[in-house]
Amino acid sequence: MSLFALAGLTGPTSAAPALETTEGTEALRLYLDCDWGCDFTFQRSQITYVNWVRDRQDAEVHVLVTIQSGGNSREYTFNFIGLERFEGVDQRLIHTSSFTDTDDERRRGVQRILELGLVRYVLETPQAEGLVVGFENGEEQGEPHRDHFHPEPNHLVADPEDDPWNHWVYRLRLNTDFRSEDRRDSQSYQTSASAGRTTDMWRMGMGVFYSYRESNFEFEDGSTFKNVSRSTSYFGQVIRTLAPHWGVGVGASSRRSTFLNLDNSYRAAAAIEYNFFPYSESSEREFTFAYFIGGTRLDYEEITVFDKLEETFTDQGAYIAFGMERPWGEAHLDLQYSHFIDDFDRSRIEFSTDVEYHIVRGLSFDVYAGISRIRDQIYLPKGGATDAEVLVARRQLETDLSFRGGIQLRYTFGSIYNNVVNSRLSSESSGFSRIF
Repeated sequence: MSLFALAGLTGPTSAAPALETTEGTEALRLYLDCDWGCDFTFQRSQITYVNWVRDRQDAEVHVLVTIQSGGNSREYTFNFIGLERFEGVDQRLIHTSSFTDTDDERRRGVQRILELGLVRYVLETPQAEGLVVGFENGEEQGEPHRDHFHPEPNHLVADPEDDPWNHWVYRLRLNTDFRSEDRRDSQSYQTSASAGRTTDMWRMGMGVFYSYRESNFEFEDGSTFKNVSRSTSYFGQVIRTLAPHWGVGVGASSRRSTFLNLDNSYRAAAAIEYNFFPYSESSEREFTFAYFIGGTRLDYEEITVFDKLEETFTDQGAYIAFGMERPWGEAHLDLQYSHFIDDFDRSRIEFSTDVEYHIVRGLSFDVYAGISRIRDQIYLPKGGATDAEVLVARRQLETDLSFRGGIQLRYTFGSIYNNVVNSRLSSESSGFSRIF
């Protein structure tokens, strides 16, 4: 994409009053609002012709970045919000990064879009004298054109006939962990494999996951205790786009878990969902309503508190989910209810919410909370859990209510600028300031 072409899209610029000097220059004051995936340190080290500020209140341009993952790519939406003398000068740019890209390719893609979007604003600062316009024809070089500039996102993806993988993406993962001390040791293994395909009309996925954890303890009297936990799960799902606001899907899964007393379990379900906002805006806001119904077959390792070694049931439920990301912060709310169709007493209600709000310059407030009313723990073993199993969380314990929550208040003050990058002695592994 040509910088000259992008500048031309903005139209003629009007003369602007001179900016007050900031750190010895009249550079643009920029605030980058990106929770993850942008490598903030790298961007500051590469884009040095702007003044990076720590708070939106000090910025002339606020760049709000939202990220949405698809089946084979990650879509970055850059909302450039003009402040102060750029009030009302806003634009939205889209960048798509493949899951096969390296971390360096991703952060350089983010850098490219940031610099393209900043052209409109840098043109009205003295730094415009150093602006260099260039053009690279990526199509002639065989590179896909993955950036596009439009008021509404247009998903420019390769047609299946141009993609030898037909949009399918495969992932394999294997990790292990070992720890050993004089009186205790542990080891764990995890492996997973998955495949997924995402298009505008379909989203399909399938996968398998296996986990093994073992811990050994030696007590003062010389006795030992061994804790082993295994889990295996399989899943598959097909989601179909019905309209800009509607989606429908079916899925199936299987699971074995010592923690949940499951020898084998199988489930098949269907769901339909409505989004009050178009799904194309889901990285910035969504308000969804869904209904689901399914059947489950359970085979237990041990007899349950209801004297069952196996059972089959059907259940149904609904959920409401709300989320948005705005310059002032972000908010999420989820409410779900489900019950067994033949027994309304076997039910579960779950509510969770989290809000991050930027109160004033440098001051932000975060709060999160969740509560669950649980009446469907039909899998609990009849014998209960021993004290040792409780201590090492080997078994799921009976409970009617589950609550979690927390708050955080953050205040930052001092210089508004954040231009300098210095990573000396920043590694925690160095033990520089760690006592033990």
